[in-house]
Amino acid sequence: MHSGRLVAAATLILSSALVLQQCSRPAPPPPAAAEDLKPIVSVRELMQTIIDPLADNIFDAVGSDVTEKGVVERRPTTDEDWAKVMQGAVALAEGTNLLKMHPRLAAPADYTFDPKERGAGAPELAPAEIQKKIEADPALWNKNANGLRDEALKVIEIVKARDADKLFAAGSDIDKACENCHLEYWYPGDKKAVLEDAAKRVTIVPKDQQKK
Repeated sequence: MHSGRLVAAATLILSSALVLQQCSRPAPPPPAAAEDLKPIVSVRELMQTIIDPLADNIFDAVGSDVTEKGVVERRPTTDEDWAKVMQGAVALAEGTNLLKMHPRLAAPADYTFDPKERGAGAPELAPAEIQKKIEADPALWNKNANGLRDEALKVIEIVKARDADKLFAAGSDIDKACENCHLEYWYPGDKKAVLEDAAKRVTIVPKDQQKK
């Protein structure tokens, strides 16, 4: 047989074998359909049991403690310390996906709460009022959740780099992302005052970071 025909025949046999091999493999499972994703708890319960307590793994990782021996700086140094910070960062990042599933804001019993019972000038909205705001503009709700996610992802990179110096600022940014959402939905009556106060604050920039 001509050498060219031999090469063509070999190529055909190899291609056929690859096709058969691919066909023999089990098909990968289909991705979970949106209707299969069923929220188990409310947003309030999600905040109370996962997001809020595990965020403390980041907030409490750095700081200063006043003791009898003076001021002691607190920062992660061991593998265990950093693993705890990573746990908090991952919980926040993945928790934002749960927030965007739009479950009910609170337990059904909380929706029976009459806002009038709070009295005039009460700063916090009732669950039903917050739910109405979320449903009126879900894109804004997702935007706030994404803001928290982005800050949590930064902490994950900080943990990988073991950069404790950046952890304090990262915790402040997470706190700001949380506050932005709270001012939008939980106590929007305080938003104007908080923004005005922030505008009055003076930020001190180190000399080596000042623009020349």
